[in-house]
Amino acid sequence: MTEIELATSLKALYNGVTLNEAEVRFKIIDDILEKYLKWPKSKNFVEVFINGNRADYVLYGSNDKPVLVVESKKKDVYFNLPNQVNLKNTYQKIPLEKLLSSSSIKEAVFQVKEYCEDLMCNYAAICNGRTWIIFKVSSTNQIPWKKLPAFVIRDFDFFINNYTEAVNLLGYTSVIKQQSLQSTIGISKKIYPEIFFPKENITAYDTPVNSNKYAASFSALSRRYLGAIPDTDGEFMNHCYVVNKGHYDKLQKNIQGFLHDSLTPYFKNQGVKDFSDNKTGGAFGSEIVRTIKQHNLDNVMILFGGRGSGKSTFLKRFLFHIKPQELQLYANVALIDLLNSSQTSETLTSEIWDGVLKQIDRDKLYESDRSTILNLFSVEFDIYKKQILVGLEESDSDYQRLLRDFIIEKLADKKTFAEKISLYWKSKNKGLVIFLDNMDQLTPTLQDVCYLTAVEIAKKLSCLVIISMREERFYNAKAKGVLDAYHTPGFHLSAPVIPEVILKRIDYILEQLTYTPDVEKQYMIATDGALITLKSFFEICMNQIKQKDSHLSYFLRFATHGDVRQALEFFKGFITSGYTNIDEVAENTHWVFQVHQVIKPMMIPDRVFYDEKLSRIPNIMQLRTDINSSHFTGLRILNLLHNKSGSETTSGFIDAKYFVQEFEELYYLKDDCEHHLNVFLNKGLIESSNRLEEYSEKIDQIKITAFGNYIYDYLAFDFAYIDLISLDCGIFKEDLSNYLSKSANDELKLRNSQKIYERMELRMERTEVFIEYLVEQENEELSSLGELSSHIRFSDKIKASFLHDKTRILSSAKRNDKFL
Repeated sequence: MTEIELATSLKALYNGVTLNEAEVRFKIIDDILEKYLKWPKSKNFVEVFINGNRADYVLYGSNDKPVLVVESKKKDVYFNLPNQVNLKNTYQKIPLEKLLSSSSIKEAVFQVKEYCEDLMCNYAAICNGRTWIIFKVSSTNQIPWKKLPAFVIRDFDFFINNYTEAVNLLGYTSVIKQQSLQSTIGISKKIYPEIFFPKENITAYDTPVNSNKYAASFSALSRRYLGAIPDTDGEFMNHCYVVNKGHYDKLQKNIQGFLHDSLTPYFKNQGVKDFSDNKTGGAFGSEIVRTIKQHNLDNVMILFGGRGSGKSTFLKRFLFHIKPQELQLYANVALIDLLNSSQTSETLTSEIWDGVLKQIDRDKLYESDRSTILNLFSVEFDIYKKQILVGLEESDSDYQRLLRDFIIEKLADKKTFAEKISLYWKSKNKGLVIFLDNMDQLTPTLQDVCYLTAVEIAKKLSCLVIISMREERFYNAKAKGVLDAYHTPGFHLSAPVIPEVILKRIDYILEQLTYTPDVEKQYMIATDGALITLKSFFEICMNQIKQKDSHLSYFLRFATHGDVRQALEFFKGFITSGYTNIDEVAENTHWVFQVHQVIKPMMIPDRVFYDEKLSRIPNIMQLRTDINSSHFTGLRILNLLHNKSGSETTSGFIDAKYFVQEFEELYYLKDDCEHHLNVFLNKGLIESSNRLEEYSEKIDQIKITAFGNYIYDYLAFDFAYIDLISLDCGIFKEDLSNYLSKSANDELKLRNSQKIYERMELRMERTEVFIEYLVEQENEELSSLGELSSHIRFSDKIKASFLHDKTRILSSAKRNDKFL
């Protein structure tokens, strides 16, 4: 019987059944402790006598000191728990002083507390067979023990539905080795008993926002010109490819620390080379040409780059559009696209080989006649004739049958046939260059298969195989030994300057709109007026992006962290979103986008409310651990990294483990810090030297990115951003959570009624209340740390920024309301 089956059985047998204290112990608690939580009998003492009293259970640690005292009560002793929003949960944290208002709980708590004090044990639990209440019996950091949160397990369903939480909190291994009681019950700084999420009580939190009326035309244009550049479209490639990479961007260089996609210390130590992307492909292109000229083709070359940095586009441009003279004279280039390849290791290798054979067989040798096949395999066929066909005439039926068998066998062996084609091209003084494209779009396991297959292809065909690889994948592959055979220096491609990418795409779109005869058929633009409006809007976007201080330029430049795909997705969301009033913008050639006109379409292009899980923009104020969390952990992390980013000796990188330790010493929030680092790595606010995107022991060094600086310096203090994230945040106060939920529901009604000014007033009021809550939270935290003046007070900066913009925002809303 599994643990969950055990808990299910206990519920079925005893839920609603009256049991005395002894039966509660023998029939329920014994099974939970020993069979479910795996407490050995040698560490679980029952009926321990203490100064004339008897404790029902005393659980001992590895040092034979008591870690938890459990007091059993008969099952009809009712533990009266308060009804709250989180009543539906199987467990919750409630301040012990609230629970003590129940006489039965109070009696049991004081009884077991006395046992704990006699045994010098810090943690106690009371159980009536159905409900468990676990608490700390001593004060913490000058906080009375009664005010500390108790962990309340409401009923059997906790052990049925929350196995992981149960074992992680009360399991023998967790308590003894992970000190789970110390980290969960009674922390040395002020913590709240539970977290409430306003969005859970907002009736239509997923309410969509309709796209603007030009969305169909924008979508048609986006599909063609705001995605990957097609392999065969030379005009598109020549017009829109951006040679200028991030390290040439003066604006990014002017800000402290790392602000462009560059080669990290880890990759420099691995021998990876950065290069300039010129018309000949820079050092990477030169290495390809050198390899071909020297006939050193038994080789695999890796091009590294970040997510969406344009690795595939660079290689396609170099191999198929620029195509240096040496490539044209001495190479046969083949592209194997893995984007829609098999998703199983068993079939992926054979699929790649099939693709290689098809791409390198330019002269259709595989489909040729019998004599051509026999000529390719002339050596093998000579041996076959000596050994198998000897004594037979060509006209004999047996000869013809055996000959067919020979040819069928050779056609079935795709690898050997590809090898013969490689030799065929070498006889024409041409070597094979094979590019495995989109390898980094596969799962890590399949990427390993691809790399090993690439090595096999290079060796078997004596050819040059080029693959592109995301930087974070290199570390894991190397750690697993997949790259042990790789000795060729890798090359790193920096991401292009994002505004320049968007500008080139817009310019190309305007050119297509000008010279396309039938824009209605091609782009669903039905009238001349609509065409004029769209062209005017695009021209205004171009002008704004060219202005380095504009909100549109800043957001696209920094919020994408060099990810071209993400930047294009942001811009597509911006132009199609219902938040973007195309007609209003297009009518004013000098239009300047305000911050909220950029942030909302980018963060939530098709939704009324923000949800961090659905956005690339993180919630900097989110509570990320349910035990010991702070709204200010994110900003404190960025502050510390920002202050360290100017070091010339470290390029802004600092040891990750040292950073977490430093943060713990400052704020006692190690777990919260690590949870934030995980989100920040994934979203691109920080980066690691080995480019891993999930926080773990493998992370070596970290630093703040351009995106992290953008949030730290600006976005985190803007009204539009605070307004959006406030409803997504976990909240420590139930009454505030209820207020935020009601306010959001009221806002939806005003939105549907198109009452712009009243809706803005409501949002301003809600945001102001949320900011006051942040001020209160930060004051409490700094007070508990005894550091009221030495730490940056982020809430004061948020409040000052809000008050500065409040009048202007309301005035704007009033003007818009009049024109409605």
